[in-house]
Amino acid sequence: MSGLLSRPKRVYVALGVAIVALFALSAVGNTGTDAENAKSSVGWIGTIGWFGFLLCVLATIVFTVVLLISRMRRRTPA
Repeated sequence: MSGLLSRPKRVYVALGVAIVALFALSAVGNTGTDAENAKSSVGWIGTIGWFGFLLCVLATIVFTVVLLISRMRRRTPA
């Protein structure tokens, strides 16, 4: 974990790319009417993209909180 905390810019870039890619993937199978989407057999790909997007957003939030806590601990004199 300390390796990730020492290079936050790389982690944020990787998470940002994943967020954009998964959000774009979430549109697969959901581009028609409700009836067309129900008949489509590729809707599950969009579902995977949507939940992956949500997990990446959650990972970004958790990483930011952990990074802030570790920075605060380093600055606090013991």
